[in-house]
Amino acid sequence: MITTTTAQATRCAPVRLPADVAAHLARFGLGLADLLTDSNPKLGKGSAQARAVILHHLPARALAAAVTPGHRGSTAPRSYLADLAALAAREGMTPQAQAHNGCPWATSCADGCINWTGHGGLSPAVAAARGRRTLAMIADPALYGRAMVWAIARQWARAQADALALAVRLRGTDEGPACGWHRLRLSLPVADAVAIARRFGLAISPGAVTLAEALGVARADRSIRLYEYSKSPLSGPLGLWAQAEAGWDVTASLAADRASAVADAAAAVRAGFRLAVPVALSKGQPLPVALTLAPDHGPAVTVPCVNGDLSDHRWADPKGVAVILRSKVSRGAGPEAARFHLAPIPDAQPLADGTARLIW
Repeated sequence: MITTTTAQATRCAPVRLPADVAAHLARFGLGLADLLTDSNPKLGKGSAQARAVILHHLPARALAAAVTPGHRGSTAPRSYLADLAALAAREGMTPQAQAHNGCPWATSCADGCINWTGHGGLSPAVAAARGRRTLAMIADPALYGRAMVWAIARQWARAQADALALAVRLRGTDEGPACGWHRLRLSLPVADAVAIARRFGLAISPGAVTLAEALGVARADRSIRLYEYSKSPLSGPLGLWAQAEAGWDVTASLAADRASAVADAAAAVRAGFRLAVPVALSKGQPLPVALTLAPDHGPAVTVPCVNGDLSDHRWADPKGVAVILRSKVSRGAGPEAARFHLAPIPDAQPLADGTARLIW
């Protein structure tokens, strides 16, 4: 049972952001309601379990493409976006935008990214909105992170009104700030904490804190869940272990076309992480019941499969399972994008450093 404090908050009052936060968002044509998306169809599938929100930025090198005059992508959203380029130029950020890589561990998944599914694959306006968020993030990650605390608090109050937890996924289409969301340090004033408690009823911790520390994700009521999918390595400051230790529930993502694909995936499941596995299943085709990973060097591991399309609430799934995700249509993707999906066949599939076998 979630204890709601929203009734004590001034829920009907307008949201008055701190002046510096509001000014930063306004520079990039953003408001508080523009940061987190809550209308994604898959997020809605688990609406009885938690209210879920997701943050969308431009992935990989898509921002560089969008601000480079004359760039012609395979679709309009993947191409040069004049208004976004003009904004980057006005803010003196064109060099930063052209150097930005939102997905440092991307393989051919960059071409077949889910960023280009749904409206993201059809509308240049959607791509531009994601680009504005990306520019706001790289212009000042800490101030943008502070805005994110306010955006999460707003969504938390809406979840509390329905007696639900809030599930927050910030790596919706990229890997976040260069330092990683889990390591980003915010300078959160006491005034912000007082205002957020008064307006939304959420107690946060001010000071030089990470996002998880500010939100108190270890709170007893579990009313905020930070969760992610990540292609990062197991170890290192940006790795899966570091993210988990910082308060995030993390699901590793199989990079089937990586030189160390099988070894990385086997290591992640042995370490207790779930493994997201995209499979090019046709509509109506049953899901596999297990996945065997056999690296060239080291023992094979077999894990049970769960259906990852029933909801996006990975934190509710058991650890050490393969989360099967049906391949989505990424508009404008070339044939090379198919390399990061497994084929829906019962035979062992050769990868660079071993085999993966789906079992029905």
